[in-house]
Amino acid sequence: MQDIRYAIRTLWKSPGFTVVAVLTLALGIGANSAIFSFVDGVLLKPLPYPDPDRLVLVWEKPPGGGINVVSALNFLDWHDQNDVFAHLAATSGGSVTLTGSGEPRRIPGSRVSATYFDAFGVKPVMGRTFAPDEDQPGKEHVVILSYRLWANEFGGDRTLVGRTLTLNGEAFTVIGVLPEGSPFDRTYSRLWRPLAFSPGERTRDFHWLQVVARLKPSVTLEQARARMDAIGARIAADYPDSNKNWGVSVVSYGNSVAGPQLKSSLYVLLAAVGLLMLIGCANLANLTLARGTSREREVAVRAALGAGRARLVRQFLTENVLLALVGGTAGVVVGYGLMRGLQLMLPPFYLPAVASIAMDVRVLVFALALSVATGLAFGIVPALHATSPDLSSAMNEGGRGSSGDGGRRRLRSLLVVVEVALAFILLAGGGLLIRSFFAMVNTPLGFDSTNVLTLRVPFANDRFATPEQLIAYVRAVTNRIRAVPGVRDVAATDTLPLEGYNNGMPFLIAGREAVDRANRQACGFKIVEASYFRTLGIQIVKGRGLTDRDVKGGPPVIVINQSMADRYFAGVDPIGQRVLIQDIIPGKPQLGPEIPWEIVGVIADERTAPLEYSMRPGVYAPMEQSPTTDVSLVVRAAMQPDILNRAITRAIHEVDKDQAVTGFRTLEQMKSESAASSRLRTTLVVVFAALALLLSAVGVYGVLAYTVAQRAHEIGVRAALGASQGALMRLVLGSGLALTIAGLGLGVVGALAVTRLLSNLLVGVGARDPATLVVAAGTLFAVALVACYVPARRAAALDPFVVLRDA
Repeated sequence: MQDIRYAIRTLWKSPGFTVVAVLTLALGIGANSAIFSFVDGVLLKPLPYPDPDRLVLVWEKPPGGGINVVSALNFLDWHDQNDVFAHLAATSGGSVTLTGSGEPRRIPGSRVSATYFDAFGVKPVMGRTFAPDEDQPGKEHVVILSYRLWANEFGGDRTLVGRTLTLNGEAFTVIGVLPEGSPFDRTYSRLWRPLAFSPGERTRDFHWLQVVARLKPSVTLEQARARMDAIGARIAADYPDSNKNWGVSVVSYGNSVAGPQLKSSLYVLLAAVGLLMLIGCANLANLTLARGTSREREVAVRAALGAGRARLVRQFLTENVLLALVGGTAGVVVGYGLMRGLQLMLPPFYLPAVASIAMDVRVLVFALALSVATGLAFGIVPALHATSPDLSSAMNEGGRGSSGDGGRRRLRSLLVVVEVALAFILLAGGGLLIRSFFAMVNTPLGFDSTNVLTLRVPFANDRFATPEQLIAYVRAVTNRIRAVPGVRDVAATDTLPLEGYNNGMPFLIAGREAVDRANRQACGFKIVEASYFRTLGIQIVKGRGLTDRDVKGGPPVIVINQSMADRYFAGVDPIGQRVLIQDIIPGKPQLGPEIPWEIVGVIADERTAPLEYSMRPGVYAPMEQSPTTDVSLVVRAAMQPDILNRAITRAIHEVDKDQAVTGFRTLEQMKSESAASSRLRTTLVVVFAALALLLSAVGVYGVLAYTVAQRAHEIGVRAALGASQGALMRLVLGSGLALTIAGLGLGVVGALAVTRLLSNLLVGVGARDPATLVVAAGTLFAVALVACYVPARRAAALDPFVVLRDA
């Protein structure tokens, strides 16, 4: 307590030092705490389910490796033949249109096996979950709601359980509401219906299910893999047309909730704030060294009165740890603000639903440990130096410094070199991410996004009895929208730009070596109206686009993208070639006979996937020849498109008053959202790099300012002997720039080793891009030059007569 009281008085008497140190620590610890809260919530915390280590995901394993979604019959075989899972449950999309109370509303939802919630060990707060037989046909008209949907859509009506809702035109009984704040409250789905397989869904060659399972208490993950491998091998042998060389992959649920892009982003940000913290520690160590020099007389007096070195070191470390704890407390406040800000800036559903981001006890313990470690890190060496002075010179008022000045000067110089090196690594990483981001957002989209509005017109898969009725309905909707004033053109598609392909289809080019259907290459398969290319301004590179004459009963035709042409038709004219792809049965997870689609055109690559992903080969089939129940619209407007939302909704309701209309967004908004996560990651790293640059500049300035003060007598003598102001400036500048160059050399080596960790986050730029490294080095050198200039000018302005008189 005596040490703490004395430390408080000492720090109170040095407000400048204390404020700078607390701000530096608050910034470093706050940034680390905020980023750690995300790392902890996404990657470190156990899943919020009972026995989370027993939860697994089960996938099909294609012949080429990797994982794939699951077909219904394969899932049912797994379910019936396995003896390693306590629960095995499938899930698929199942959004519905709610009618019967006001305007039709689209509710995101899922269809799940009856044991789905049992697998997770989740109990409802009201009602019940599904009974074991409620995923059988005829018994599936029950529904479970998320707490958020129950509270927001139905006003928290506690009498809702047991009542019926009209979903997709059918009556469903509400049987339960899930707990508030559970992961199911943060998913895209807001309600769940039983997954009762209809006869048309019981197929083996259409992959559309995700499967989650809970291991039996006595079964290990390795045992489950071995058992499922045996089942997969049996299915592959029994059904070679769809499953030859296919297997089963069983992976830990906890290790799969975060994708590789998210994991890489979190690790990069954690490394960035870690480097920033190290730079802050180096700066504070420099400040503490300088302050220790000014306290040599105090230390000498204490030592002369009998204080041992260990006692003095303890006092200095008490001050530093106390300072770090104050900075850590401020850092928690800064970290909480940064954490909340990041949560608000993240795109919807960017984080896994199981992620729990909070400034909780785990993060506070991390902040406390970091504060103590920081106090020791920046304080131990200065404390050792400050407590080993030359007592006689320190007690001598006329002395110009202790014999330890040279050692301290070298240590401070070394710390500056390390600061510059770390700052360069951060600058190089930030520069690479900036170049990657601009390369990404400036990549050709393949379409004109100006004044284009997108929306969805969802309906149930079984709404239309025949494909002809479905096509007629879509045509009526698009024709009615085309008549809206301000609309230039409109087209229907199964997938909007920047949202991937709705289907990946195995294919075989006619006339080439035959390949088993189960082992064929796959390409993206997109279904569009003939007006799609015209509406989006997509360039026809060769041949023709789709036309209104490409109808059912006519020759089946497709248009391929440039990536497809380059990869599979290099040196060959693709026009007129035929590609064998199975027909997709509309509204069902089912494939029909193989169709020889004739290639009639090649288009410039449309950016089908989000901006971070590479282009994928794909084909475009006319909606008239391959109808789909997944319908979205692109509308080209003659004005600002979002003012047409109501007019377009009215036009659709003139065709069908119960049609839900949802998801209004412009293509410019979609482009911005596609780049949102990359933009945020880049911004954060650049901000941290700028702070590192500032801290390193402060470090260079501090060392040189201290050096000028310590060498004032020498500089005065040089001036008295005729040294010019330019020579004195070069003396100081040379010293500072030498430290900078040494730091840059060390930083280049570190950057070459570290930036390769960014490889999978970069688009259009290499991890060791020379131009980026040169610009980062030039920027850091320029800032260091400015930092050197101020103390150099001060040295040149010293009056030799005043300096020598006071010496």
